[in-house]
Amino acid sequence: MKKLKIFLFMCLAMIGYSPLVAQEVELVGEIEDEFLKLPLIGVKVSVFDEQNKVVVDSAGTYIFLTPTYQPDKVLYSAKVPGGNRKYRLRATRRGYTTVWKDVTLTDSLQGEVWQPVLRLRKEHDQRLGEAVVTATKIKMYHKGDTLVYNADAFKLPDGSRLDALIHQMPGVTMNEHGEIFVNGRKIDELLLGSRSFMRGNKKVLLENLPYYTVKNIKVYEQQSDRSQALGYDVDPRKYVMDVHLKNEYTRGYIANLEAAAGTRKRWMGRAFLLGFSDQWRYAAMANSNNVNETRHLGQMGYWSPALLPQSLVTTHSGAIDVDYQSKDKRMKNNLNASFTSTETEAEMRQRNELFLENLRPVSTFRRQANDKNKAVNVSNKWSYNHRFSLTSQTDFKFTKENGWAQSLYEQRDNQDFTVSRREHGFNHERNWIFNEQLWGSVNFNRAKQRYLNYSLLVFHDQREAWKTDRFELQQSSSVSPSASHNTSDVSHHATTVHASASVVFDNLWKNTSLNISDNLTWYKDYDRDYLYHPDTLASPLQLDFLQAITDRDNSYVSRRHKIRNSLDVGLRHKGRYKMSPKMPVDIVYDIWSLGVNLPYTHESLDYMRGAIDTVLNRSHFYADPYLSLRYVANHRRHDLTFNAKYSRRPVDLLHRVDFRDDRQPLVVKLGNPHLKDNLLTELRLGYTLRPDKYQQNLHAEAAFDFHHRDVAQSVRYNPTSGVYTYQPVNVKGSHRSALKVDYVRSLDQKNRWTWQLQTEANYHHALDHTMLAEATRSEVQAVNTTSLYGGTYVQYNQGALNVRAVGNLKWHHSTGKMRDFTTLNAWDYQYGASARYTLPVIHTTLAVDAMMYSRRGYGSAAFNTDDFVLNASLSQSFLKGKLIAKVEAFDVLHQLSNVQYAVNAQGRTETWTRSLPNYVMFHLAFQFNRSPKRL
Repeated sequence: MKKLKIFLFMCLAMIGYSPLVAQEVELVGEIEDEFLKLPLIGVKVSVFDEQNKVVVDSAGTYIFLTPTYQPDKVLYSAKVPGGNRKYRLRATRRGYTTVWKDVTLTDSLQGEVWQPVLRLRKEHDQRLGEAVVTATKIKMYHKGDTLVYNADAFKLPDGSRLDALIHQMPGVTMNEHGEIFVNGRKIDELLLGSRSFMRGNKKVLLENLPYYTVKNIKVYEQQSDRSQALGYDVDPRKYVMDVHLKNEYTRGYIANLEAAAGTRKRWMGRAFLLGFSDQWRYAAMANSNNVNETRHLGQMGYWSPALLPQSLVTTHSGAIDVDYQSKDKRMKNNLNASFTSTETEAEMRQRNELFLENLRPVSTFRRQANDKNKAVNVSNKWSYNHRFSLTSQTDFKFTKENGWAQSLYEQRDNQDFTVSRREHGFNHERNWIFNEQLWGSVNFNRAKQRYLNYSLLVFHDQREAWKTDRFELQQSSSVSPSASHNTSDVSHHATTVHASASVVFDNLWKNTSLNISDNLTWYKDYDRDYLYHPDTLASPLQLDFLQAITDRDNSYVSRRHKIRNSLDVGLRHKGRYKMSPKMPVDIVYDIWSLGVNLPYTHESLDYMRGAIDTVLNRSHFYADPYLSLRYVANHRRHDLTFNAKYSRRPVDLLHRVDFRDDRQPLVVKLGNPHLKDNLLTELRLGYTLRPDKYQQNLHAEAAFDFHHRDVAQSVRYNPTSGVYTYQPVNVKGSHRSALKVDYVRSLDQKNRWTWQLQTEANYHHALDHTMLAEATRSEVQAVNTTSLYGGTYVQYNQGALNVRAVGNLKWHHSTGKMRDFTTLNAWDYQYGASARYTLPVIHTTLAVDAMMYSRRGYGSAAFNTDDFVLNASLSQSFLKGKLIAKVEAFDVLHQLSNVQYAVNAQGRTETWTRSLPNYVMFHLAFQFNRSPKRL
């Protein structure tokens, strides 16, 4: 009875207390350093009512860490009575000024009520009389092992996109392929808000995201989702660049529209939409243009003649990306779909001179082509990560291609006519790919970090292609040209099933773990390539006409089966370091890892071609060892790494078939049954130094690759018939060495001057297998090439003014043992400057860049050139920066040429392509955004 009374009393107490609980609300917000924009620890937050009485003396604070255990966010939480009330928040910390914030609550507010960020300022930053101490905004700083770029410290003209911001960031470079490097290290992925965007398509984000929406850009090694789910690293970390938006742009949407028209019938139009809600992110883009240009004004070094577009391309594309993330960030889903249609018009004329003993074969080649491509991609990725990890991904891709081409090839030896070939062709191709993947991880002893990884993959690829060609061949020994027709029917079907599992036994002894993984792959493919000669049909009434016109010697059918099992056994020894002596959390890293990969493969090939009907079988077992070392000292100011790996790569079994293919006039391809596998040793050494002063960063890297055995293409030329014969053969002893150093620093205390230096040295001992005319055996020829590169820039930023001076120098030195080889000492150097300034009040931006591209030492005036490229732009913003008008002029002085020159150990080549090196473009862009009202 006593227990029953107690129970009833507790129930009544709970019932009576529930209205009071329901009336409570929780005030939640972030705490930051006002100047550094970093989470601030050790702040006391108190809550007072309207009578200045203490409601909460000290609110609870919570510190959220990054995957590398650095403070990522500091939150305060205080529960107070709800309803129509007013409160005052007070934030205090030693060495900082006190901050007060007013809070107004209404009856409609329940649960968590988020407040604006509490930003505390150090005491010496306060106003003194009539003078204000204004601190210079820091452009970059290290937050633990994360490099942070403060976007507000960079002043760019209205209408600038993310790519313009990245080009201004110290230590960051982008090459002509759109790859991003930070202090010489390549970025693996560009993220938006720590989440993938458009499946890694950097171009969409770089060219469409307005720079003014960016709060900061972080560069760090990102932990995988399943590593976060298990609580420790199970996958190698990716080196990422993470774009974070300002708070006002993380809800609602951002959009921009742009249209452009230019000289030489150039035009462009595009639209972009990026929207956010609490759990959803959606993006859509559309683009239509005939520009075929990836370079932008101000990208110093990208306007060299060698990087000139080689064709005229008209593109129509569209894409959508829908991303969902649950409130607890445990479940994620991403749906991406895209469509692209391109039409490529290409025209090319080429003259080539070969270096052969006692001969100077000179060939001329002209070609016109038109290709139309359409592609559809649909992909969905779902994942759940909490205590265990599970991910499913489905991909589908369909492509269709149609095209035509016509060409004329002529060959002369020592001015004497040898052969000519005229070709007309049409092609049609369809290809579809389906891919389904499932992978994940599960703990079976979290305390000892022992877990199991698993994955399953099903992949199918199907391609159907049809091509028809007409050849007209004229040889010096014949009076009239001969004509032939080729029609090919190609089919390819391939299916792959892959399963893997791995288990890790952590802390077996003294911070050393054992990793065991196994990968099993089953592969099957079917290839059919039939060649027909319609002109050889004796009579259209012939019943077996298809068999009659089939070129059996150049038609084949192959069926391949492969089973591969790869066992990997490795040891890892872990260490710890702190980014600063006061940091309470250690960062875990691998001091050394040692292991061996043991792949076993059984492969069979059923091959039929003409008189060849054979079955090849191959089984091989390899042992590929690897080693890595890392030394970290002085709170990671010094970071030294070393990696070594030995690998064996099997050659395609098809290349071991003893076949002869002469379907294309003047070209013969042979197989090689004696071909052996590739053997390679790779060594890497890296060092990073991060001094405290002047935002310095030094990175050095050395690499050495030794090819114990490799595959090269041998070439035999017959001067009588003009036929080239190609066959894969093995060569031994090729090696490559490289040394690279990147250094960046600020030159003044206000960080207005930035200096960056890049140096690189390469040595390549290349081996090529060449069969010269009338030779009785193949000869291996060696070409040794040494190249040195040095590049630097000095940049000045002050408000709306940006000035950059650039210079670089590259030296090539090539020597060869061939009798007719001429030693090459060539210099390529570039120098120039760029400037950009936005006029106050009227907000007109002027930009110009000028660059000289020079070549010397190539032994011919046609190769030794000077190309001075001048680009300029003028932009004006209207409607408070929402409407941007811009005029861009590329290659104002018309110095770029459609003719390019190249020289190597085999010969010299002069190439003309149809392109538009100079033009003027007028742009009109409208950008806007909308954010929902916050309560």
